[in-house]
Amino acid sequence: MGEKILLTGGSGFIGSEIVDLALERGFKVRILDIRPPRTPAHLAFWRKVDIRDAATVSEQIAEFAPDRLLHLASDIDVTIRTLAEFKTTIDGTANVLAAAARLPELKRFIHVSTQFVVRPGVEPEDERYLEPYTVYGEAKAETEKLVWAANLPAPWFILRPVIIWGPNHPTFAQQIFRHMGTRRYLHPVGREPINRAFGYVTNVAEQMMIFATMDPALASRHVYYVGDGTIDYDLWADAFSVGLTGKPARRIPVWLLKLMGTAGDAVKATGLRSPIDSGRAFRMSTASKVDLSPTLEITGSPKIGFDEGVRRTLEWLRRQGEA
Repeated sequence: MGEKILLTGGSGFIGSEIVDLALERGFKVRILDIRPPRTPAHLAFWRKVDIRDAATVSEQIAEFAPDRLLHLASDIDVTIRTLAEFKTTIDGTANVLAAAARLPELKRFIHVSTQFVVRPGVEPEDERYLEPYTVYGEAKAETEKLVWAANLPAPWFILRPVIIWGPNHPTFAQQIFRHMGTRRYLHPVGREPINRAFGYVTNVAEQMMIFATMDPALASRHVYYVGDGTIDYDLWADAFSVGLTGKPARRIPVWLLKLMGTAGDAVKATGLRSPIDSGRAFRMSTASKVDLSPTLEITGSPKIGFDEGVRRTLEWLRRQGEA
């Protein structure tokens, strides 16, 4: 193809998958990221750039002059507690948008947001509706406002990933999967199924590439969720628990999980650590159904099925354990 594609945050979990797809399809690739790629073959395309540095961002983007620009870079520090601390997420987005606005030949701009710009359990009224959950969701909501206000010359989309999983996830191996493997994970069960939207990482990367390269006339909305679909959380948890231990996940009533979350808040208030708090209990026990049909009408059905995604992820976890 010969076109040029630039990714901010291209060293990350989803970004690395997109880079692989872009290279397979003949794109000239540039990665702007403060961290080096985890894939050695990507190092030749990487430039160490802190997107909070407006001058360097502008220089790098102007020099490469991409045809397609995907902005994934964001703060990943889970200890951030205030909106003002999200400098990479908010200020970095402003810097990237300013640089993109000075590219008259840019064919597409993709901004990657999050489903948490709308609180779990709330159905958005329209694509611009925002009711963020957590300070991270607030920060991403601010970036969506920046995109709407930027008046970019190129067609653009805001993409909101749902719960993304798969090999190389930055935290799942040491959190939920580790607890499942030691049978310490407790899965919530209530009167109704807890339906949540999930997406296997390679499928989501493929969807983002389609939005980055498709004819903009085919889409009538600016904001799309990306993922595979909404499933019963039991199915997802049991698939990994059985794969790791041979047994389904241990169950706990939702009311008891919430009570433990409240107790965890009290523990944390003393400065101690707790594996559970009210926020985590809420996320685990609250349905987060998302209508992905508008996306799937454009991108088609996910290529990698649920069972195959589980198999690949379990293989990766075993390799991690052996290492």
